[in-house]
Order: sequence, then structure tokens, then C-alpha cells
Amino acid sequence: MNLNPNYQRFYDEPELAPNSNLSGVFHGSERHYISAKTFFAVRFGCVPNCIKLLNINCEKAKEWLENNYGNEIKDKFFVKLVGSGKKKDMQFETYYQLLEDLLILFNHREREAKIYFKNTDKNLVDQIVNELNQIRTRRRASAPEISLLVSASYGLDTKELKITRPQLKIEDNYNDDFLNVHKIIHKRLNTKNDKGLVLLHGKPGTGKTSYIRYLVGSVKKKVIFLPPNLATAITNPDLLSVLIDEPNSIFVIEDAENIITDREIEGNSPVSALLNLSDGLLSDCLNIQIICSFNTDLSKVDNALLRKGRLIAKYEFKELAADKAQQLSNKLGFDSIIDKPMYLTDIYNQQEINFQSENSSKKIGF
Repeated sequence: MNLNPNYQRFYDEPELAPNSNLSGVFHGSERHYISAKTFFAVRFGCVPNCIKLLNINCEKAKEWLENNYGNEIKDKFFVKLVGSGKKKDMQFETYYQLLEDLLILFNHREREAKIYFKNTDKNLVDQIVNELNQIRTRRRASAPEISLLVSASYGLDTKELKITRPQLKIEDNYNDDFLNVHKIIHKRLNTKNDKGLVLLHGKPGTGKTSYIRYLVGSVKKKVIFLPPNLATAITNPDLLSVLIDEPNSIFVIEDAENIITDREIEGNSPVSALLNLSDGLLSDCLNIQIICSFNTDLSKVDNALLRKGRLIAKYEFKELAADKAQQLSNKLGFDSIIDKPMYLTDIYNQQEINFQSENSSKKIGF
């Protein structure tokens, strides 16, 4: 394929656009090495068009591109995590620069391709787009993942962690009044481009964390998890950048007491930020759904979080009723006689030695 000689000379002696500023090119994240659109603007001195393709088999797409346009590829760079021991290498992103001003980004983890261009022949772009769009992949059933928010030297980032998919039956593990609430929560969380807030509260050991783990494994959206040690990040401007990159996802805040407490009690609290994410102007753009779990009484929660239209559902987890606790205990293979309500964690761990003193009322969450 012959290129205009002027363009060929341009590539023989590559230069950055005048007054280029490289500081905005690099994300600093191990998963997003550079900002492709910023790189394009710096490299070519103009704002690109962008075409996004989903569910792409990036490895096969790379192979096709190199086989068919190898002579036109001017540059290639990638981000990869080298595995150790039995762990395989993990490819994050691969970038190709080719033709006049065509930049192709393959995001391996998200299984997507982005094509940036400005002056490259539109027919050539359409041809490449059509071919790449045929190299699709099906998502394989795998262990559910959460994106854990972490604090890095360059700001907030996420780390993907696999979690165990629990073998959990709602009818067996929770009181009868929870089933209808669960159906509402499950339906809304699986609704595309939705927003709203789920409040799950109750004493430790009643099954809040187990239920959240169950939800993570049963929804088709990305789940971003805010750990308790980063609770103050709800007001961090960097959090907005993370959420903008992950629209239509679920944001889980565990042990959220310090975030949802009434503003009149705590004074300057992060409630306003939470309100804006769940039902403010930002929510219309991001379509983020938020799950908050906490141990405090609902009376201490800011009333603004409980308003209709903002709240998807709220539920107080309590000890499992005696008859249900007995049935669950029997199914788990225990021969105990249960005549009073019981914490879910105690039902599952009857064979464990109790190291807790009789006077202690503190429990570890379950």
C-alpha cells in the first residue's frame, strides 16, 4: 500500500507537534500507561476521531493487524505484567501507530479496541474497523471480580481481585421478609444505565458481607470496592476520575458509618459527595449504583439518603429466626437443637472453638 511521499517523509523523521506537553500523556497507572487521546494530540497536533469496539479478542486482533498491515506499522508499545512461577504474563494494553495518523489501542482486560484517527483515508479506517469487529470473543464464565480502590503515589487506582462465588440460597440464609427486598435489589442492579442507593445494615455476623459477595457473583456489572481504610476517598477528586472511566458500575462501601452519618451530627461529612453520586447531576452521567453496608442504627443515617427516588432498598439484617436457623443447621449436617434466633456466622461455625468471653458482645462481620 503506497502512502503519499510527504507522509512517508514525516514518518522517517518523526517529530512531536509544536509546543507539545508530554506531562499529560502518562497516566501513571500500571494498567493505563498513557492517555491515547492525549498522545494523539501531542503526536499529531489535533483532536482525533475515536471509534470504540467491544468484546474484541485482542490477541487475535493484534495478529490480524500485524499480518495485514505489518508494513504500515510505524510504532508499537505495550503494558504487560510479567508473571512469576506458575502465573502467566498479563497483558494490559497494546498500542499501534500506522498509516497516516491511525492509532489503535487494544485493551486486553476490558476486551475492547479504540481506533483514533484524523486524516487517514476513511475507507481504510472503515475496512480495518469492519475486520476488527469480526474478531470477537465471548466472555468466559470465571470467578467474580471486584476492583479494589487503592492509594498509589499518583493518586487513586484500582486492583482487580477474584473472590469466591458463594453457594448461597437466599431462602435458607435469611429471614422470610428479605426475599422480596433481595428481588428488588437484584433486578435494579442488573438494570443498565440505572442509579440509586442500597443501604444494608445490622449487627456483625448477620450476613451482610456474604450477601454482598453473592451479589458480586450474580450481577453483570463491574463492582468497585471502597475499603474502610479509604473511606475519606469519597471526597477525593481522584475518585471521580476512576468512576468516569467505569460508568454503569456498582460502587460498594463497606463499614460506611463515617460516610452516611447525619450531617447535623458529624458536621462536615462526605454525605454530600454520596448524594451527588447517587442522585445528583453526576449520577445522570455516570449511572453508578451504590451499596453501603454498616453496623450503626438507621436513625443515625442522614435523612437525605432515605428519600424516595434515591433509595433502591434498605434492609436491617437480624439474627436468623429459630426455626430457620434449625433448618439451616440441619442442612449443614449439624445435630444441634436450636430454640432461639442465631447469628448466621454462629450457625456456620458451630464446630469452631469459641474464644470469645461470655461478656463480650463484639462479633466479626459475616
